[in-house]
Amino acid sequence: MCAVLKVQGSTFRPGREVPAVGPAGPIHRVWAGFARSEILNWWIQRGGILLDIPAEEFAERSDHTGELGWDAVPSGLVLRAILDRQTAHELIKIVTRESAPAELERFEHNRMPVLEKPLYASAPMTLPVPPPEKPAAPKRSPKKSSPDGLVQEMLFDF
Repeated sequence: MCAVLKVQGSTFRPGREVPAVGPAGPIHRVWAGFARSEILNWWIQRGGILLDIPAEEFAERSDHTGELGWDAVPSGLVLRAILDRQTAHELIKIVTRESAPAELERFEHNRMPVLEKPLYASAPMTLPVPPPEKPAAPKRSPKKSSPDGLVQEMLFDF
């Protein structure tokens, strides 16, 4: 499974918005996992839309060492993805396939991203601007309670 990918020189990891091209043109959605190519029709039957991700490179994480192994996406190919529309927010899933023996030996990982010819005309893309980091909230001192836990009572004389 693809652990990291590069699009227009920017690095993307799961959990972040990634640029893709669909039938309506460029989109940016959160990369939220993977879809096995063996059951791609299942995703499509549930409203999934095939996408092109115009990545230049991708990296696989070794199951043995945890290190990333990078590879270039051949010219004229894209990473295949699917837009999962079953949730409240549309999510991108990278389509994967079983690794060939040489890939398994090289990357030490049993799944690889599917690389195919683009389905959609390449369109100019703008990369998503990452949200600004939120400054740390100021530390608040605990609320002071009454001395020695005393409780004040109000007495009413009716």
